Amino acid sequence: MGTTTISLKDEAYEQLKEAKQEGESFSDVVLRLTDSPDTEAQIAELAGGLGTDFAEAVEESSADVNESLDMESGNYE
Repeated sequence: MGTTTISLKDEAYEQLKEAKQEGESFSDVVLRLTDSPDTEAQIAELAGGLGTDFAEAVEESSADVNESLDMESGNYE
């Protein structure tokens, strides 16, 4: 495995450093932060880890609202 040197603005470096958890390298942080979790996991994380049940309820509610808005605007098929 090779390495690559990159340049970061000071602000970006500070944010990366703040995101770094104990025992993590900067490479580990970049990999963790750029991983593409599914929508439920993202919602759960943003909601403070309330769990997948909560995430599913938010997704369902969002879908219902979008459907309702489509119906009201006449875009419902």
